[in-house]
Amino acid sequence: MKTRDRNQADRVVYTFLGGQVHELKTISRSLPDDKGLLDPFDAQLLGATHAMSHRSNTLPHPPQQSIAQKLGWPHVEINWLAGDGSDRCYFRLKNPQSQQTYVLMQLSGDDAKQLKGDDYEWIKVGKLLHTYGIYAPQTIATLPDFAAIIIEDYGDTMMETAVLNQLKSNSISEALTFYRKSFDILGRFLQIEEVGESRWKQRSFDEARFNWELHFFKEHFLENVLDWTFTSEEQKDFSNESIALAKALANQSKYFVHRDFHSRNVMVKGNDLAVIDFQDARLGPPTYDLVSLCFDSYIPIEFDQRLQLVNEGIRALCQARPDIGSADLEAEWPSMLLQRQLKAIGSFGYLTVKKNRGNYLKYINPAFDTLPSSKIFNENWPFLSGRLLDEMKSRWIARESAQ
Repeated sequence: MKTRDRNQADRVVYTFLGGQVHELKTISRSLPDDKGLLDPFDAQLLGATHAMSHRSNTLPHPPQQSIAQKLGWPHVEINWLAGDGSDRCYFRLKNPQSQQTYVLMQLSGDDAKQLKGDDYEWIKVGKLLHTYGIYAPQTIATLPDFAAIIIEDYGDTMMETAVLNQLKSNSISEALTFYRKSFDILGRFLQIEEVGESRWKQRSFDEARFNWELHFFKEHFLENVLDWTFTSEEQKDFSNESIALAKALANQSKYFVHRDFHSRNVMVKGNDLAVIDFQDARLGPPTYDLVSLCFDSYIPIEFDQRLQLVNEGIRALCQARPDIGSADLEAEWPSMLLQRQLKAIGSFGYLTVKKNRGNYLKYINPAFDTLPSSKIFNENWPFLSGRLLDEMKSRWIARESAQ
């Protein structure tokens, strides 16, 4: 984001013709003081402008003629779409005659290699979800030579936007309705046992993965953001308890999990909800996606309301999978939440400091609010669930005060 002074933001609008930047417009918009709260539109605007600036070096979409030819259209209009925290980028394709729209997903790195080899997991997992009655964008066409795929267009309304709009109107009950609808999707996830063409069962939240994520959090938040270097005793406690927590959770990794199921990866499709960003699905604990959604740092709801949602979600999961006991899920979710949120906090640090994707650190305080010691503490990992949380929050407050 280009900034002339602290109260101005520039919104950059690109027009693409033939794969080249044809026109560049800048629209200035006054922003509230950075200590104030942003309304949902402002938050989306800031997110979009950050994303634009950080994707300025991304390879452009395929040539316009190649896209039109692939779709059998005489002409195609191409508009850039705000993306996510990944290295993918998105464009909306429109047939100016029929008004039909699709979305082009531009890939890079390993994703591009998989597509070139006709082995892209996004396509395969999407097909699998569809067979289980879960709305997920299906693939319309592939352009492997350009590392791109064309998929169904599910619009622009994320669950995050819909919920924030309801909260802004003080319609709490309406906001929570979106969560309850999502529980049907979570139940269907747990019913997935087939593999289809995908390899999701070959990926797993095993002990090594969970342990790696906890050390990822240590490096990218505790060290790189808080400048916290453990004492030898703290390092010993962290290492031992990370292994213990990882092992306990990995023992429950028996079910299909989305891996990143939060309000920005759920789209509102008419009266239904649809899932995106599902290519990393794997075996995981049954409460993994549940806590990811209910304790989403992007949505500001009270902790008691989150607890209510978790309890409702557990009932929905048990209805979908009667062989799973509610007592087991109730015992599992606090520790699953601890691990999941520590990883998320590490990601906020990584995206901000390492990847320079914008200010994801603004979600640290909301993430802390989802980790009250009274609900999370576990005597099996007292450092991770107690002393570390308290010291981390104290250091974060000191950091904010110093700025």
